[in-house]
Formats: sequence, structure tokens, C-alpha cells
Amino acid sequence: MPLSSPEPDPTTLIKRESHQSGPQSRTGAQNQNGQQNQAPQNQASQNQSASQIPAGDWATGLFKKLEPLPEGREPLRVDVVGGGPVGLIFACTLRAMMGDQVVIRVHDRRWRRQGNRVVWMDLAEGNVRREQVVTLQSNVWSTLPEAVRRRLFAPGRYAEMWPLGPDSPADKGRPRNLRIRWIEDCLLDMAQDVYGMELVPGPYTPPETWGPTHILAVADGANSPTRTALSEHFGAPDRNFYSVDGEQLVETVLGVRIRGVLPDEHTVPLTVAQNRYLFNSLGGGFINMRLTAEEASEIVAIGEHSPVDCIARYRCTMRPRGDRFVCDRHRAVFKPSIDRLSFLWPRILDGARYFGAQPQDILGITMFKLSMSQNARFTAQLGRTTFGFLIGDAGNSLHFWPGRGLNTGVKSALSLAGTLRSRWSGRRFRFADFSAHEGLMQQLQYREKSRAWVTMLMPDEDGVNRGIEDRLRAGLEGPADRQSLVNQLWARVKEVKSRLGGRMGPMPDDGWYLRRVESLPTRTLKALVESGQWITREIGGDEVAVDVQFPEAAPFGQDVVPTVARYRTAEHPGANPPSGPIPVPGANPPSGPIPVPGGANPASGPIPIGAQAHGGQQR
Repeated sequence: MPLSSPEPDPTTLIKRESHQSGPQSRTGAQNQNGQQNQAPQNQASQNQSASQIPAGDWATGLFKKLEPLPEGREPLRVDVVGGGPVGLIFACTLRAMMGDQVVIRVHDRRWRRQGNRVVWMDLAEGNVRREQVVTLQSNVWSTLPEAVRRRLFAPGRYAEMWPLGPDSPADKGRPRNLRIRWIEDCLLDMAQDVYGMELVPGPYTPPETWGPTHILAVADGANSPTRTALSEHFGAPDRNFYSVDGEQLVETVLGVRIRGVLPDEHTVPLTVAQNRYLFNSLGGGFINMRLTAEEASEIVAIGEHSPVDCIARYRCTMRPRGDRFVCDRHRAVFKPSIDRLSFLWPRILDGARYFGAQPQDILGITMFKLSMSQNARFTAQLGRTTFGFLIGDAGNSLHFWPGRGLNTGVKSALSLAGTLRSRWSGRRFRFADFSAHEGLMQQLQYREKSRAWVTMLMPDEDGVNRGIEDRLRAGLEGPADRQSLVNQLWARVKEVKSRLGGRMGPMPDDGWYLRRVESLPTRTLKALVESGQWITREIGGDEVAVDVQFPEAAPFGQDVVPTVARYRTAEHPGANPPSGPIPVPGANPPSGPIPVPGGANPASGPIPIGAQAHGGQQR
């Protein structure tokens, strides 16, 4: 179905997604060369993949096949706390998998009723909508339900900026950038118009007795009040796990929103060559700027008579108003923007200049702090017939620099949805039903937080930890040889461009990048050189991939439990067609089920939990 086609009838969509099959839906699909894939070959691939699974692994329940669920059996009753991207993706995916066999209710304190609909609160009502651009890897976005992919990836709503990699192999396509606000708006509409869920505006309070609720999915953010309220079941996060000298390591980061000036793709080598500024764009976006403690102390909002709690406490967005930046909510001025002696403000302007923006292109400034903690468990029995799960940032909140937070959250949502679909039989759950999902959550925690922790510590060539503050402080002090700094940073940018070139689109010539480097003042050049380039070798490697297939026969004749799949990274970039169905690279037939990703290569079938997608360096 082309993107320009009207949305199908919601009832038909749910039924279609509930019944479509991975192997069957691939029967009529075309490959990237435009050739028709043959059903016997796909079936052979599936049989070969299944034969590679050691017999003992079937006993774990991960690959257990279920009989069709009898009509009239009690539906699964699910409460979701948190209507952000992860909570709504989980709810939409589970509804797409189970249709009328699941009843879902979603709670969020940031919603309100408007007539017969539920909408997001705005700034006047105390809700600061997020404007950041996020990246979804193709192993993640290609696994979402058909209707979600079709709506999310409408023309002009996404961009492909980052290169192919282990979690975005060529047969799936490149990572895709989206705005968080668009994801939230889109999924909230779909929850009402397509999937028919009950939406409850307002804060969630755990009940004294759980009644008929079978599942509670907690997805209300890194500082989850629900997780805190249920700490006797989940335990308290351990902040000491990610500490230095007994103190939890916390970084302060500015988010500088700029108007798009340069092509998104062209900025990637500029970002990867240093660790001070990270630019994620969709025709404009946020430059994330890591700060020293001295720079962070300048983040002050000035009211009419004195400093006020604003950006530093509530993460308000300061917007341009004449020659200064002002918070619309508190009417406070961002002090560095009017302080001629500010050390921080020129560094903010340097970051914008590095990515081609001028002062008038800065659209907003906000601040956030980054830290991590370790969770002991992600699954807990809350009552005799009720189980609770931590997903999204409530389960695994990450340092953003490796760019994996939303991907990790969506993987946790897909894993839980697939597990519930596979294990629900109309009878109450047991601990053993969730062993595979809990194991995958522990894998995600180890893989993603280990990656993020190395990025926070930033060890030097001798393995000695040299965090970003120490590096930036060294760069911002002392004498410097400007030409030597220009040469070093330019050499890095050229090396990154050369290394990523085969996995991205056309890039500008080396002279273009030299002009970008030469536009920076010496002090900022030194800080970028001292910050080092991305440590892609140290944080790259195997990825945890969740491969969820939708049921084959009505109503639920095929197992859809998530498996960790092995993906091969091709040496050539994958190109998506300029129009037509979104889900997978290459052309799809004009009608019929959209192919389910995974299993395209005979040697890439499901393997037991504990193995990962093989790959080299990240991005």
C-alpha cells in the first residue's frame, strides 16, 4: 500500500496484522534487485534456521509453539503506565499481535481530555513537549507493526542520516531519524483511531489489590514514580554501580536546537571526529553539548529581581527574544546570552558555527543531566495473578552519547509484547513464562550500559580513565598551535568520512570539511582535539537484536516469542525506494501483507538467547 493511500479500516488493520505471517508474507515480496522471492526458498530458509537451534533450547520456552487460542477464552488484561514512545509502541504492538484477545489501558499524567479525544498537554498546562530528534536502528523500526511503520514514516517525517551498521544491516536499511514529538503525537492518535485502547489522562497510583489486571508495564521514564512505589517488588536501582571514587558520575549537557543549514548526512563526520558536540538532525535538530562543571555553573535563569528555578531545575527551553533567550513559562532570561563576560556563551556559538549555523539559527536551549544506575530485576510478581515489568527508561536509562536509549527501550517493548502473545493461554502466568524475557533485559542492560559507561569514562590509549570533563578542561586551558590543531581535527574528519563513505550517501569533498574546521577559534579547536574522536572500536561489536514475528493463522496459530537473531552486515549500503511501503528496503508488492524482517538469509535464523547480532564498529 503506497504511503499516499488512505489509512485502511482500523478493524481490518488489526485483523490483518494479527494474521500475517513472516514466511507467508515474504512469498510475494521482491528483493532489492527487483526479483520475485520464491516461497520454497523462504520455507527452506525457515527450516534450516529452525534446524540450527539446539534441541535443549526448546525447553526454555523461548521457541515454544502454541495451539490456537480458543474463541471465548478470557482476554489478557494489560495496564501500561507511561504514554511516551516506548509505552505506546508496546501497547500498539501487543494489540496488533493479539487483536481482541487483549484489553489494554494506558495511563499518562501529561494527557488531558479534549472533547471525545485524549491529547497532549501544552506549555500553558505545565507540559514541556520534547523536540529532540532520535534515531531508530533498522533492526528496530523494521520490526514494528505495519500500521505503525506506515504512519510513522510518512514522507517528510523521517531522514536517513547515519550509516549502516551491526544494528542496521544493508538488508534492512539505514537508521532513521524522527522527532520525539511526532512519534508521541502519531502513536497517541493511533492508540485511539486504529487500536481502540482505553486512555487514562492523569497520574497512575498502584492499587491496593490488582483485581483482574494480568500485566502492568511500567514505562514512565528514568525517574519512574511507579517503579519507586513498587520498589519492594523490583528493588531499588543501584547508583553506586556507575560511580567514580564513591560518587555517582553525572554529566551536564546542553541541548542547543538549531535550524537546519547543512545537509543532515554531511554533518556526521564532524560529529564522530570529536566528543564535545553531537548533532542529530532532521532538517535541523539538537546539538548536544557536553560541559565542564565550571561551564555548568553558568546555567542560570534570571528573573525580574533575582535568579529563579527554571532551566537548571525544570529543564525549560529558553527561546530567542530579541538579543536574549527567555523561558516562556517563567519569563526568565538565560544569563549567558546577556553576559558579555560569559565563558560558556561563545562556546555555544562555536558549536552552532561548526555545524553551519549562525546565532540567528539557534531556536532554543535546554539542559539535562545524564547518569546511570543498575537494576536488579525487570520482572516481578505483584499479585497472585499479576506480573509487572520495567521497560523503556524505567528499566534501562542510558547515557545518550552512543545513541541507543530509544532503541533499547523499543527492544524491551517488543520482547515483552512477543512474550505475552506467546505465553498467554487464558490461564494465569508463572515465573517460568518470563525467563527468556528477563534474560534478554539483562542482556540489554549489560550491552548498552557497558557501552555507555566506557563512553563516560573515555579511557586513553593506555587504558587510564580520562573523562570528558578532564579532556575539555585540558583543551580550554593553556597555549596551543592553531595550525597543528586544524591539521589534527581535519585528519580525523577525513578518516571518519573515508571509513563511513561506503555505508552512507554522497559526501562533500575534503575541502568543504577543512573550511568547517577552520571556522572555529583556537580554544574550541583545542577542546575538540582533546576530547578525542568516538571510540567506535571499544563500543562496537555484537548487538542484541529482538526479532518478533506476527502470528500466521487465525487467531494465533504461530509462536511470536522474541528471539535474538544473528544479522550479517553487508559491505554495500542499502537504498530505500523513494516511494511505496516503508517497512523494508527494496520494493514491496502494491498490496498484501508487508514482509516481516528477519530470516532472509539461510544462515541468519534464530539462535538461543545469549548470542547477538555480529558486527564491527558502531556507526
